Amino acid sequence: MNPARLPLLWFLIPLIAGIVVGRIFPTKLSLLFYTISLAFCFGSYFLRKTAWPLLISISLFLAGSGYVADVTQNNTIHSDLPVREAKVTFKIDRLFQSAFNQLSGLGEIVTTDTHLPELEGAKVYFSLNIPDELNLKSDPRIGSHIQAIGIFAPLESNVSQNGFQSYLKNSGISGIFNRGRLLSISKTPSSWRNWLNNLLSSANSTLTHQIEAASPAARSYRAMLLGLKSELSEKQKTIFLQSGALHLFAISGLHIGVIAACGHALFLFFRIPRSWIPLPNLLLITVFVFMTGGAPSALRALLMIACFYLCQFSNRQSASINALVLSATICLIMNPLQLFQAGFQMSYITVASILLFGVPIGKHLCDRWKPFEGIPKDLWSLRQKATNAIGRFTISSFAISLAAFLSSSALSIIYFNTLSTIGILLNLTLLPLASLAIISGFLSLAFSIIGMSPIVSLFNHAAILILSLMHGILQGFSQMIGTHLTFESPPLLPLFSLLSILLIGLLFGYSRLWKFKLRWLLLFPLAYTGACIFTASVA
Repeated sequence: MNPARLPLLWFLIPLIAGIVVGRIFPTKLSLLFYTISLAFCFGSYFLRKTAWPLLISISLFLAGSGYVADVTQNNTIHSDLPVREAKVTFKIDRLFQSAFNQLSGLGEIVTTDTHLPELEGAKVYFSLNIPDELNLKSDPRIGSHIQAIGIFAPLESNVSQNGFQSYLKNSGISGIFNRGRLLSISKTPSSWRNWLNNLLSSANSTLTHQIEAASPAARSYRAMLLGLKSELSEKQKTIFLQSGALHLFAISGLHIGVIAACGHALFLFFRIPRSWIPLPNLLLITVFVFMTGGAPSALRALLMIACFYLCQFSNRQSASINALVLSATICLIMNPLQLFQAGFQMSYITVASILLFGVPIGKHLCDRWKPFEGIPKDLWSLRQKATNAIGRFTISSFAISLAAFLSSSALSIIYFNTLSTIGILLNLTLLPLASLAIISGFLSLAFSIIGMSPIVSLFNHAAILILSLMHGILQGFSQMIGTHLTFESPPLLPLFSLLSILLIGLLFGYSRLWKFKLRWLLLFPLAYTGACIFTASVA
């Protein structure tokens, strides 16, 4: 079998290179870049039988450089403003916390004091106190317009690569509005947004039905299913981060993938034709994503699934990897600064590593797994069939876990200054458990729609049992010595260079179908991880 063709890499790689160069060397000549890019694009049409790939690549490179310059300039339009007190009204786009008299999230300023018109339209991160004496008729929700008074501080134009301010800058945020207090709610959300908010409240109530809502497992349950990361305590976050399992407790590709699989199975159960399933399933996932706040990681996962269905319908070879490349290209066209977000890098590099390395290596290792080679399969006993199935599942899970650990090694050091040494072992156990917890939550929500409260309670307790087991495993490992490595000020450029080398190696190995000796296949991840640790330690 030949490796899948990836024609969209001709678009994605030059676009990424142009975005990186445009970020490192900012320019004000974006219009000139666009003009030259169009010229090369038209030139590729007339030379389509000879040099068109080169001309298309140059065109996309220039377009990426000009585009990131435009977006950066628009996002930093308020960077020269002084720090000032302001009374503003802004619309809530995302909520991080809405409890304990604290309100924080992302929003857009819609009106200001008459002497501060330049702040209108600014996207801000806000952190506000809710006074005890303030009697609100409704709670602040996504889509609400709230009036507040506080201090507006523009984001610096040269924030570091890591940290929360870097995340805000690459998300299109212009400033921080904090040290303030909520004054009133001037406008309630739209009917559509209000319906989603009510749906979220109903889902929250369902997931706490007949369980202790304040227990650590219940908090993790709501964080995992509804993206309410504020439910996690600082101790929980620390344990999850050091073990490399924090991504399991926030809406991400794993959650959306499991929800998509559950939805697909549900529609099959109702006898909906397979060719029709993508439409209702995408609608279900879209409602879930926007109900939970539309986190960037969830939106990326939704786009990946939509692209996967599209590639399937177009009969592209290896729909998964082509869908990944297509969705990454669309994401960068929508916002090129996403390329510099930790979430974007971890999402796409991890999935790429799994598809390019984990799945093929798992297949190679499963082909070597022949526990009862001398006995025809038709004569296998139930125990022998179970042994074979468990062995193949364990091997495939190990390969996928190894690929995920491999791709996240450099990124964990870069963004979190830590590297879990037991990540592969933990993922073998935690990923299946997390999937079961998500499935239990999905079934709980599904049965709540038809009012089956006893079954809702059953699946809630099943999820709590699974999450309690996960907590026990993580706490047990957290007390061991050497479960994670920490680094101080790791060098970014060498680590990103190692990451680029890894991606090139994965594409090369995939193009050769990983037809190498087994010892080289196992030495490759060890050598790469060792190089990351050595590079970070030397600095």
